[in-house]
Amino acid sequence: MTTLTSLRRHSFIKPFNLDVRQAAIPIILLLPPLVVGLLVQQQINLVFLIAGVVLMGIGATILSKPQTTTLLVLFIMYANIPVAAKRSFAVPDLLAASFILLLGIPLLHYIVVRRERILVDRNIYLMLAHLGVLLTSAVLSGKTNLSLDRIVTYVLEGYLLYWLILNTIRTRELLHMSIWAIVVAGILMGSLSLIQEVTKDYDNDFAGMAVVDNGVINTGEVNSFGTEIKRNRLSGPIGEKNRYAQVMVVLLPLALMRIWAERRWWVRLIAAGACIPIVAGVLLSFSRGGGVAVAVTFVAMVAMRMIKWWQVLLVVVIGYAVITTVAPDYLYRLSTAADVADLATGNAQDAGGAVRGRATSGLAAFYIFLDYPAFGIGPGQTSKHTREYGNEIGYRKLEGNRRAHNMYLEELADTGLAGFTLLMSIVGLTFFDLIKLRRRWQDSQPVIGYTASGFILAITVYMLTAIFLHLSYMRYFWLLMGLAAAAVRLYSSDEEPDVGSGALAT
Repeated sequence: MTTLTSLRRHSFIKPFNLDVRQAAIPIILLLPPLVVGLLVQQQINLVFLIAGVVLMGIGATILSKPQTTTLLVLFIMYANIPVAAKRSFAVPDLLAASFILLLGIPLLHYIVVRRERILVDRNIYLMLAHLGVLLTSAVLSGKTNLSLDRIVTYVLEGYLLYWLILNTIRTRELLHMSIWAIVVAGILMGSLSLIQEVTKDYDNDFAGMAVVDNGVINTGEVNSFGTEIKRNRLSGPIGEKNRYAQVMVVLLPLALMRIWAERRWWVRLIAAGACIPIVAGVLLSFSRGGGVAVAVTFVAMVAMRMIKWWQVLLVVVIGYAVITTVAPDYLYRLSTAADVADLATGNAQDAGGAVRGRATSGLAAFYIFLDYPAFGIGPGQTSKHTREYGNEIGYRKLEGNRRAHNMYLEELADTGLAGFTLLMSIVGLTFFDLIKLRRRWQDSQPVIGYTASGFILAITVYMLTAIFLHLSYMRYFWLLMGLAAAAVRLYSSDEEPDVGSGALAT
């Protein structure tokens, strides 16, 4: 027997073995006085006090099944419940912003209890490099304070969220359940919007979960007095109509793919039914970009040989009937997309003010990029200069700070070619990994093939809508990329990783 072996056998130092649930007991005991103290300090009403007690009960429950936390966090985050609670019940900003840290519970379960390794993929390194570009760009701008908010948001809602999702979704079953978690969030959001529209009770925002945007649109009709009839645009818990449409339309291909991927007929039926409130949410936002994204989803499915043209035509007929029944004003809204053609042909005065404004801010961002091609003008600083650059273009006079309304142009203006290349590399490499997985598994493992197809289509429609929207609410983008990366990792191996008996194993 060697000396080393003898030391190990007689050592007083025992292997480290921590039960997360036992360690959490003192934390649970301390939660009530801490929460009550916070509520008293913030002078929050009794309703929120009761809600806090309920949440503590939920917290105690999820500690007994750590992986359940992943599903709850994804659902609550996608439904934007923390922000809705902050809006309606004055939840402290710090509490709402730190919600994603609950993903640390299943992470500790994997690392401490199961003693599994921390996962790092190629995108993590690319994201770190992108963070380096953000910092470099901020320093070179000479106005680091103006970039601080963008950098902190990227670290929390981008890098940290992506890393937590990658490390907490470790089984294929849990990945599938995670997809369902955000689809169910879409069902909730869309259903509340449908209730608002059917009842015409736009004053009821369902505790911040169904906000009505302040902006109104023309319907193309006039009343008996000759006044144009206008209507509200619904924006769900997001609070911004076009962003609400983007968040919802990304869910459509994920829900559609569950129709084919699920084995049980009643689950397939739920997946098909989920498409109704999801599409309703897009329609009731009256987002033209969202409508285009819905159409592209079905065209892409034809290109991927998942459905046939006659099925698309059937969907068009059914969709037309639904739109004319639920939201007939949406057809007029889509017709105003011709403003883009007017602008492209040089008839700027015939284009609507919104289109001219977006074109002006987009071109301003492009000219900013031309002046700062390497590292950009500074993260989050493009909006501070769009008026200066845009008012020289002449499409529309800009008042105040205005963002580019185009993720690509704003990223180029903010961080130059360095930041833009890294961001697009993350998207592009993940996208092509999914394509390879689909080709590999679509015949032998159709569940994997359809799931990969769902992420391919979801990323496609997100990047399409990014032509019309800048990268705010970036947590939704990185949540999607994190789920897609988890799918790439899990499906790239021939065997399921040995992490327990199922997604909800304790």
